Amino acid sequence: MHQSAQTQEDVSNIFNSVFDVHLATSPEEINEVFELRYQVYCIDRPFEDPNCFVDKREHDEYDQRSAHALIRYRTTGDIVAAVRIVMAGDTPEDAYFPMEGHCIHQMDQQARDAFAGTRRRQVAEISRMAVSRDFRRRLNEDKTASGVTDFACYSDSENGKRALPYISLGLFAAILQMSVKHGITHWTAAMEPALLRMLKRFGVEFDHVGPVIEYHGRRRPAFTEAASMLESARKLRPDVWSLVTNNGQQLPAKPMANYEANDRRVA
Repeated sequence: MHQSAQTQEDVSNIFNSVFDVHLATSPEEINEVFELRYQVYCIDRPFEDPNCFVDKREHDEYDQRSAHALIRYRTTGDIVAAVRIVMAGDTPEDAYFPMEGHCIHQMDQQARDAFAGTRRRQVAEISRMAVSRDFRRRLNEDKTASGVTDFACYSDSENGKRALPYISLGLFAAILQMSVKHGITHWTAAMEPALLRMLKRFGVEFDHVGPVIEYHGRRRPAFTEAASMLESARKLRPDVWSLVTNNGQQLPAKPMANYEANDRRVA
């Protein structure tokens, strides 16, 4: 049986009362994203060499063809989390995704066929999910970049609710907003196994998930049609679907649909 109507209402209401989702379009907001990524990916979990970023802003060649989003804590305005989606560029050398060479071939044939059969301009890689050090410490989840382990259990002092799932679901709300804006129909990602398990418990499940591999730590490659994922979530957890889609106002385009994507350059 699904959760009660009151609990379902709380998922969206509590998130929106505590956090704000922003698409990072200004140079100032994008700098905030890069600074958070430096903290998470160069200092806390040093997957990247901090000496390569003297300005303390972690960025790479994929950012020029990415869209960025962040989550703020309403009370202070501080950035709590960030994520980007990497999209295919206009030239052959810009057509590949960061995880592609490392991960896709590790998936089964059905997953590889699904990936190969999708128009690249309608695929985006979910990348650089990061939760701030201070917030991860509040959750006692400072061992992972995304702030998720199987032992996550945190009650916010203000409302007594678990905060961590809201952050992860809020990032998916941001991912969906960016995807709708840019005509994206499919998502690929290399995610921490614990994050995938947590999302699955909330009805957010990828169509295809590969084995655990070493890629910036232990990761599982994943690929899905966005509409398929969200339709499944709507049936399993309508409360989560409502949060991620903003009560159905944000829905992905259908695969192979003709669309005029907005300018994908980052401001």
